[in-house]
Amino acid sequence: MISIYSISALIAAYLLGSIPTAVWLGQAFYGIDVREYGSGNAGATNTFRVLGKKPGIIVMTIDIMKGFTATKLAYFIGLSVTGPKYSAQFVNYELALGVIAVMGHLFPIFAGFRGG
Repeated sequence: MISIYSISALIAAYLLGSIPTAVWLGQAFYGIDVREYGSGNAGATNTFRVLGKKPGIIVMTIDIMKGFTATKLAYFIGLSVTGPKYSAQFVNYELALGVIAVMGHLFPIFAGFRGG
């Protein structure tokens, strides 16, 4: 059964994945939009190319943590929805949250659906 908690977690995972780390870091600290340089992608690889090693590592680390945090939403919300930890339903829910976070990363609402 789908509850308001599971829908809220899916929305939160999408919004978390939608944070355009490379774009925001480039604009905040370097005054450039990384999507206008290199490959035109707003990901960690293009950040390495355009801004260098240190910003690239920062963006990559934050992007990894976004996915990790999204899947861990299952622990905070999913237990009441799916039942015991590591049941098939729980693992599927955790996987769904991760996939939704990736979709948010690829099509971020905060960057006009142009993602990394």
